[in-house]
Amino acid sequence: MTSTQKLCCILLAAWWYPLALSAQRRPETVLTEYETVKLADGVFAFVAPESKTPFVSGNSMVVIGSESVLVVDSTNVPSLARRMITEIKRLTDKPVRFLVNTHWHPDHLMGNATYQEAFPGLSIVSTTAMREIADVQVPAYFDQTLGAASGAMTSALRGMLESGKKRNGTELTADEREFFELELVDYEAWSAEARRTRYVAPTVTFDHELTVRLGGRTVRLMFLGRGNTAGDAVIYVPDARIVATGDLLVGPTPYATASFLREWIGVFDQLTRLDVAAIVPGHGPVEHDWRHAVQVRTLLQSVTDQVDRAVAKGLTLDDTRKAVDVSGIRDQMTAGDPFRRRAFDDFFLTSAIERAYRDAMYRAEK
Repeated sequence: MTSTQKLCCILLAAWWYPLALSAQRRPETVLTEYETVKLADGVFAFVAPESKTPFVSGNSMVVIGSESVLVVDSTNVPSLARRMITEIKRLTDKPVRFLVNTHWHPDHLMGNATYQEAFPGLSIVSTTAMREIADVQVPAYFDQTLGAASGAMTSALRGMLESGKKRNGTELTADEREFFELELVDYEAWSAEARRTRYVAPTVTFDHELTVRLGGRTVRLMFLGRGNTAGDAVIYVPDARIVATGDLLVGPTPYATASFLREWIGVFDQLTRLDVAAIVPGHGPVEHDWRHAVQVRTLLQSVTDQVDRAVAKGLTLDDTRKAVDVSGIRDQMTAGDPFRRRAFDDFFLTSAIERAYRDAMYRAEK
């Protein structure tokens, strides 16, 4: 199964999980919301709210120079990208000349076409590896999440909400009903916009580092190695000491679908050497030091070490899943929130153990 198929299966299967959670937000989708945070003169973050469903939007960052503007990630739905563009035009009369995609996940690049339409001559920048992956994975993601299977799922979901019963005939709890209602709202909002947009690929790529000059301000684009994906870009604004990490760093809990845990640890070792006043993660609130990154690195190291020991003992993947225990860090990251616990297990731990196991088996066989 490809990483795209796994991501889609997780996304669609989440509808059927009997979650016990209390969503503390309006019934409108979080995909249309964001908060503007000023980080420094001419540097702003557009921070997406925490979602209670698997549908999320990536954070964006705006860097304004005396001649032009650079934007990091174009968010998940075109209507939100249009709102952000309107706000950028209120903040400055300088044109957006550069849009950087930190990695291939669609919630960070579905607004590419919208930015391209608003700013003719725009350069969309990514790592070379990101472009190669996105060209394959993003169209496949749209095909699978907007295809016939998704229509059947939404029909079944509406049926559950109308009947008040799950597919096995048991009654929906109040928390389950609330979750499924939010899930349906988010999916319908996302799919309606996804059908009206198109994938626009990066037009400029780099392998190691690229310096972008905006007039009176430079921005460093860096590839520090494989981590959350095979092509993560890090964006650093030296004069303001601000970094955008993409999904290398995510709050409150990390993602690990198709990740490279052992190399990710090394990326964190380089990343945390950057002198920072503010950090814009791929998701979650703005951070101001590397404490959370160190915690995630500790988590990655713990999973990798435990999986290595399990493989050395000859354990199967299923037995390795039972042997790995990161409950202490899990409790710290989730703070008792049931959705965060489910997100940790489904979007990090399941994939992380499997990826580390495959890597350890490969190393053992060499």
